[in-house]
Order: sequence, then C-alpha cells, then structure tokens
Amino acid sequence: MVSFAPFSLVASITSLVSLDFLGFGLPAPTPSWGELVFQGLGNITSWHLVLFPLGALFATLLLVVFIGEAVREAFDPKTFARLR
Repeated sequence: MVSFAPFSLVASITSLVSLDFLGFGLPAPTPSWGELVFQGLGNITSWHLVLFPLGALFATLLLVVFIGEAVREAFDPKTFARLR
C-alpha cells in the first residue's frame, strides 16, 4: 500500500492535467496546469508560458515520487531483520 500510493497520486494528477489540456477537465474559470499549458501552446512564441507550468508539474510529480520512495524505505522491514 505504501509503495502504490505515490504512483497512484502521480497517475491521478497526470490524468487531471491531461483532461484539462484536452478541455474535458475543470470548468473554464478554474486555473489548472492543463489549461495553462493549453494557453501557452496557443501562444507558442512566448516560450515561458509553456515552460513554467510544465516545469512546475514535473517538479511536483518528481517530489511526490521521491517522498513516496522515502516513506517506503523508512517502513521497509528488511533493514531491521538482518542477522549478523
């Protein structure tokens, strides 16, 4: 359960961003990463409108995975069960 939770959270965030990008997610006045990326791709000459939302999304997903791996490692029973 501890190993699966961060990856489930990452999948949920990714699916929400994908649906927002395609226009099937949250309603229009609600800001979201998918909507920001969609607006940035509409103004492709302004590179920062695409780079910053994608960078924030990447950093968030990476931190969720790293924190989940750290929690899994902290609760790993094999580290305390070694015989010397």
